[in-house]
Amino acid sequence: MIKSTLTDKWQTTIPAEVRKALHLKPRQLLLYELVDGAVLVKPQPETLKDLYGCLANDKPSASKSKEREAVRQARSARYECSSIF
Repeated sequence: MIKSTLTDKWQTTIPAEVRKALHLKPRQLLLYELVDGAVLVKPQPETLKDLYGCLANDKPSASKSKEREAVRQARSARYECSSIF
């Protein structure tokens, strides 16, 4: 059995074994369910918002002037093709 202590402020530390088993991350929300006088704790499922930034690119971002130029080129290429038809 795994134990933890409840503080005077009603807080507790989730033991490392539990954090690892549930794959918990800092600041992750937990769901509590009361079941026959016991508590079932589950991590809240991740949303798309939680996954923001997980597909980070190793390529450094371009300067604003380079990004603007790339947008200009993409726009002009798109309009050149559409003017043919």
